[in-house]
Formats: sequence, structure tokens, C-alpha cells
Amino acid sequence: MAEKILLNWKGGEVEVDTLGCKMIPIFNLDGKKIKPLHEPEWLEDNSEEFNSLPGILQNLKGEFPCVPFGINSPVEALTKEWEKSYSEEPYIVNEPHGYSSNKNWELIEKESNKLEFKIHYPENDLVNFLVRTIQVQDDKPNKIFCTLQIHVKEDCELPIGLHPMLRIPKKMSKIKINPGNFKFGLNYPGLVLKDKTLGAVGKEFSTLEKVEGFNGNIIDISKPPFEGNFEDLFQLCGIDGNMSFENFEDNYKFNFSWNPDHFSSVLMWVSNKGRTEYPWNSNHVTVGFEPISSAFGLSTHISLNKENPISKRNVATSIKLFKDKPLYSDYSFSVSNL
Repeated sequence: MAEKILLNWKGGEVEVDTLGCKMIPIFNLDGKKIKPLHEPEWLEDNSEEFNSLPGILQNLKGEFPCVPFGINSPVEALTKEWEKSYSEEPYIVNEPHGYSSNKNWELIEKESNKLEFKIHYPENDLVNFLVRTIQVQDDKPNKIFCTLQIHVKEDCELPIGLHPMLRIPKKMSKIKINPGNFKFGLNYPGLVLKDKTLGAVGKEFSTLEKVEGFNGNIIDISKPPFEGNFEDLFQLCGIDGNMSFENFEDNYKFNFSWNPDHFSSVLMWVSNKGRTEYPWNSNHVTVGFEPISSAFGLSTHISLNKENPISKRNVATSIKLFKDKPLYSDYSFSVSNL
């Protein structure tokens, strides 16, 4: 049974839902409540249709770890350069973005300034367990510190990711996305959703402000939401471990930092009223800004294939994991006034 766990401190409140260990921070900033991360409208549904959704969709909010990262859905209109590495073969335990994104975690420690969660994986998975900590400090009220530990049963290699999603104001031009330095950007190498594609398939870009659109026009993907109905993915390859977001509606800057040796790229998921089916209902708007070592959100087999076009350009699409040396990665979120 999913539970909501709260952590309060001078700087605000962190809410963690044990289903997927999804975290929603609320910051106190000069008397204002700042809620930078996304929550969809369907969270309070209790219909039969809702209960049949995978855990990741029942509780698609905030930020959460994805181990392994990827979904083995088929890709329509795949570009030629991706054909050699393409696979729809499922991972051993075939949950979208990993077992941890869809199942309940256990709260194993709660202190006044720290929460610690753990999830054990099925016996046949390569992953043994994950540990996630969320920590706050009263002397740093505008910052949240997170860690992720990945313990595996044997030496292996997997794509991994973190999955924060941005709350987008309804009014246009109220958000500006500022990524850190990245080597190159790629549009998705196929159609995420037919007739709902924002970017030109398989094209490359060097700045969010100038991306080739599906109809050949140049688009700016740094200022959501977008006019129209879109569902698309863009990867910022070889990024330096930093992104920031300016919110002109509530006048704050939201910062995110992570270890680029562990997460080499950012997957930008643009969900802009593109999906018509339940629970999306042509009404879902967010941008995921997901640190990954993965080839987009494609199957684990594509990310592990060194012939995939991102790996061939010396940007990691998976990470080596060792039984006797768990991966320990820390990252943080913070807010400040504009």
C-alpha cells in the first residue's frame, strides 16, 4: 500500500510517495510557496481504469529514480542510422523505466532532516536493491540533497536515469529552460506519436532555441508550453551536470545539479497535450528533464549496444555496475529569487 511521507524543515516541505519513491518539494521562498515539479490531474482517480495503469503512471509526479532506464516500445519511422542497434527485446523484469518506478519502496529511516528508502528487486533482475536518501538542512533552506545507491547481484552494465518533471504554467512564455553545456543535441530518431511530433526526426541541434521542427521550421524548445498538441523527446548528449529553469510567473529560479560521470545526458520529454487516451486525455503538460546514461528512453538492449549512434560518439548510454562496489550518486535541487 502506497504511503505519503513528509519531511518538514525551515525551507519548506518534501512529500515522498512510496509508490515509485516519487518526491515533490515545496519551498518557502520569501513568504511564497514554490512548487517547481509536476503533478498530473489524475492522481486522485480511483476508477478501475486507473487501477489498471502501471505504477509509474498511477503516480507520475515530481522526481524519481529509474533503474534500468528505458521502455521497449516499438519505434515508428526509425532513421537508418539507428537500425543496426535497434531492438524491442524486453529487459529481464519488463517494467517501464525499471521495477523501482512502478512498485512500493520501504521507508527504512526517518530523522528530523532525512528520509531513507529502500526497494528490493525480483530474484531474476540484475539489480539487487536501491537505496535513496533525501536530506535537508536548516542552514541551507533553499536546497534539497538526494543520493541514490545501486546495488547489483553481479557485475553488469545498465542504462540508468533520474526522472524530474517540470510544472509548466498555463500562460505562454512564463518558463525558460537553461541547460548546462552539452556536446550535441538530438531529436528523437523516430515518431514518438504519429501526427504529434514536434521536432524533425533524427536531426541534430546545438541550442534549445534553434531546433529543426517537424515541418522544417526552426523552433525554440526552451519556452514551454507550446501551441499545439505534441509528444516528443530530445536528448542533450554529454551535458555537464547542470540545468536551471526561470519561472517568470512566480519569479524564481530552480536549479538542478548531478554527477555527469553517472548521468551523461539529459532526456527532455515534451508532453504537450499530445496523448489522447486515458489518463492523458489531451490535457497533460510537462517537460521531463531527466539525467540519463541511456539512448533516449529506448530499450535496454539499444542502450547497451555500443553501435548505437550516441555511444559511437563517445557519450555513455549505460553505466558499469559492480557487485562489490555499489554505485553511489548524489544530486541536488535548489531555488532562488530571480
